[in-house]
Amino acid sequence: MNMSLEGKFSWDFLKIIADALDSYRIRVLIDSKDDIVDAGIYNESQYNTILFNMFNEEKLKFHLLNFLNHQKEKHLKTLSKFSQNNSITLSKTYSLLELLKNENLIEIEEIYDEKDSDTNSNDNLSLKDLSISINKINPVNYRTVYEPVQVIFDSKNCSGCGFCAGICPMNCINIYNGFGKLDKDKCIKCGLCYLFCPRSFLPTRVLNMTLENSTKIKNYSKIGYYSEIYSARTKIDDISKICQDGGISSTSLYYLFDKEEIDFALGAKTSRTPWRPEPLLMKSKEDVLSTARTKYVSNATLSLLNQLNTTPSKLAVVGVPCMMQSILKSEIYGIGIPSVSNVKYKIGIFCMESFSYESLLKICEKLNLNIKKVKKMDINKGKFFAYTADGVSNIPIKEISELARPDCEVCYDLTSESADISIGSTGSPPGWNTVIIRTKIGKELFNNLIKNNLVEAKPIEQVKPGLSLLQKVATSKRNKCDKHIDSKLNDNLRVPNY
Repeated sequence: MNMSLEGKFSWDFLKIIADALDSYRIRVLIDSKDDIVDAGIYNESQYNTILFNMFNEEKLKFHLLNFLNHQKEKHLKTLSKFSQNNSITLSKTYSLLELLKNENLIEIEEIYDEKDSDTNSNDNLSLKDLSISINKINPVNYRTVYEPVQVIFDSKNCSGCGFCAGICPMNCINIYNGFGKLDKDKCIKCGLCYLFCPRSFLPTRVLNMTLENSTKIKNYSKIGYYSEIYSARTKIDDISKICQDGGISSTSLYYLFDKEEIDFALGAKTSRTPWRPEPLLMKSKEDVLSTARTKYVSNATLSLLNQLNTTPSKLAVVGVPCMMQSILKSEIYGIGIPSVSNVKYKIGIFCMESFSYESLLKICEKLNLNIKKVKKMDINKGKFFAYTADGVSNIPIKEISELARPDCEVCYDLTSESADISIGSTGSPPGWNTVIIRTKIGKELFNNLIKNNLVEAKPIEQVKPGLSLLQKVATSKRNKCDKHIDSKLNDNLRVPNY
């Protein structure tokens, strides 16, 4: 903070320090130091890093609250002034504002401009201004909102991504088959699981600003921010023989391992039980082939993060939208979790919904198929397809929609909007992938695949059904999400705070 020596000892400064130290999350981390270190997920040095980073975040958050309390006008210019005074980005300031909002310490009224007209705007709305009002609550007396994620499990809002299990300092969370369980006897109620959960609260505006590297605050209504979109397929024979569509996600990992750009990758493989996925820590390009093809059963890939705390490494993560949201959210509210700091590539997969394994068995029953004989599964053109040696069976999605995880109904994101590069099939011809470039990292990765003659690609405008279908399907998922959230709110049920 840019404070003078006198300011460091002012009443306001001392109050900010006191509020930060009295933060429930800080107190729990301090009081539970021995338990955390003894659990072995983080060593003492890593614990200290997490504690002091969390303290600095809390201190800056309360500094913003104190700053707003002293301002007569509380608008967008006010946030810009705070950012300049403290030499931080506007996105960082807005992320702190979202924390204060989630903690019910403030309320925000946002005013948006008309839709942008540039070709890459993707039907977005730019924030014109905002008005902030402060709730008269003493932070010291305010009961924490950072509850253990059991409340997310119980309210059927859990995405099943596994991030909470992958960072829990007490190793007391288990996610399996899309269902979460918390060991209450081991839990210290530190709130880390709730803080980073994509279904507790998700600062979508900050996610957009971070991806776009922009000072503009925007809302996107279809497929999120992107710079370029292609239709592509692999040229690697071993991958093309077994891949789901165009094999671009497998080819990306193959290239990254081959060029030693990564040490590890997180993904999903099929377990010994047919079509039941399990998380996999890949260590070489040979491991990549075992993760090919889409698995429609929920898989807690990010639960393996806690295996990557011991040694600094370069990590790629392949996962569905909720996983990309968790990782990007944890980067925004970075507190030095070692495994998260290791993530260099976020490779997102399109996802409409997922199923429990029991539901997948019921789908096979409806198709009169033995799941052991299924060679490939696909969702396309409004139908679920299952391929066997005897042929192809299908069933309309509307006839199996009730079998999908109810938790997935509160997800608005089809195309993994928080990834560096997003990959799916919607919008591209059979045997090809739609590839959405979102960040500089994603662009460099895709360009290198082309330069090394590993893929062939065409702009999305040159193929059918094209971008219009992708946007239509994405809009449909958003609309269904909105309706489901409205229904839960009408029943006074917990919903994610997007």
